[in-house]
Amino acid sequence: VIIATNIAETSITIDDVVYVFDCGRHKENRYNSQKKLSSMVEDWISQANARQRRGRAGRVKPGICYSLYTRHRYEKLMRPYQVPEMQRMPLVELCLQIKLLSLGRIKIFLSKALEPPKEEAITTAISVLYEVGAIEGDEELTPLGHHLAKLPVDVLIGKMMLFGGIFGCLSPILSISAFLSYKSPFIYPKDEKQNVERAKLALLTDKLEGLSDSNDSSTQSDHLVLMVAYKKWQKILLKRGTKAAQQFCSKYFLSSSVMYMIRDMRIQFGTLLADIGLINLPNKNQTGGKKKDDLDSWFSDESQMFNMYANHSSIVKAILCAGLYPNVAATEQGVAGAALSNLRKSSNSAAKAHPVWYDGRREVHIHPSSINSQLKSFEHPFLVFLEKVETNKVFLRDTTIVSPFSILLFGGSINVQHQTGQVTIDGWLKVTAPAQTAVLFKELRLTLHSILRQMIRNPQNSTIANNEVVKSMIQLLLEEDKPQK
Repeated sequence: VIIATNIAETSITIDDVVYVFDCGRHKENRYNSQKKLSSMVEDWISQANARQRRGRAGRVKPGICYSLYTRHRYEKLMRPYQVPEMQRMPLVELCLQIKLLSLGRIKIFLSKALEPPKEEAITTAISVLYEVGAIEGDEELTPLGHHLAKLPVDVLIGKMMLFGGIFGCLSPILSISAFLSYKSPFIYPKDEKQNVERAKLALLTDKLEGLSDSNDSSTQSDHLVLMVAYKKWQKILLKRGTKAAQQFCSKYFLSSSVMYMIRDMRIQFGTLLADIGLINLPNKNQTGGKKKDDLDSWFSDESQMFNMYANHSSIVKAILCAGLYPNVAATEQGVAGAALSNLRKSSNSAAKAHPVWYDGRREVHIHPSSINSQLKSFEHPFLVFLEKVETNKVFLRDTTIVSPFSILLFGGSINVQHQTGQVTIDGWLKVTAPAQTAVLFKELRLTLHSILRQMIRNPQNSTIANNEVVKSMIQLLLEEDKPQK
């Protein structure tokens, strides 16, 4: 008995298959441009899917297909073909490629497609590119956008990797980027969910290996769990071999094959950054024997300029914020008054045991698989995430609590209210800060923007060593995360 997914419709031929049972259903990703979220939807297949499924039987000899739906449904209710991916997926990367290839205005170009996407989806994608800083003015590609278009990853992850190299914490950001681009390494055996959660916390609280500023807030990050898991696995693999690495994976409920895939992706991402000139790869004679192990170790080398701050969790989290913004959520403490009253109207106002999170549009929930899901208090009222998924509620997967300074430095447009000592970001996030401090951050941000333009235009000069502004920003972030006496 072979149980197959949609992939079997086109890519599997097994000689012995004679009978096929077609349930007529499948799951596919749908993107809602209004809500800005992807959801996995179960739906009826198309007639084309049904023909492909039927074709799995009798590839090399006669076969029978049993369809678990009526002829009426097949003939009258099923679509002839599946909805094109362009109409049900985010268009951000596609829009970026259109600008890189100088194909003209995005909306006009996409409207010429055989089955063009909805105008609303195109508008949403363009607004994301503006928010990220990939385009400016009249849809002009920025130096940052030019480099993001050359990285075959989600634009937010691409921005994170570029910032990781510039701010000297490349190795942890490469690990996190690889996990976010692929999948979580954690395996959930039946009835062992609590043990997996304990294993995650054990990985983090075991002195946060190598992190020089580990404090309570460092444990409030799924992304740091992934980073530490990879760092420990890599160390064991290099020092004690594959068998010990396998035992480590078994102990902490990690998939060994995912860890090897992450190693390959780290090397691929690091090489891509070298191709665009952000870092220089070592000479071949510096990486002898086992090329993969050696190259991965070189990306983890803490003596390299691009890893100068790799052991500071506050810098790593700030770069996560720089990359993942505007994917941010806040508790009531971090939401401006006017925005909060509107959000409260749309949410369930019953008393809650845990803080309520909002994404600027609605109430959202931390996914149960996150280490932050059961916490009753947080170091800061802000978190960043990559993915938002709607099932019975809107859930945020893989979250990291980030500091107000990170939001001030890497967030959206700042509005300083001099009288009240409050700063509003993007019209809904609120940070309490003296007007003087807020204006300083505004200036720092403008200076950072011009420095980034220079650095990204001339990547070979992108080290932070001699840049006083970037160094002062790093100092601010390190100071903020120190425990208060």
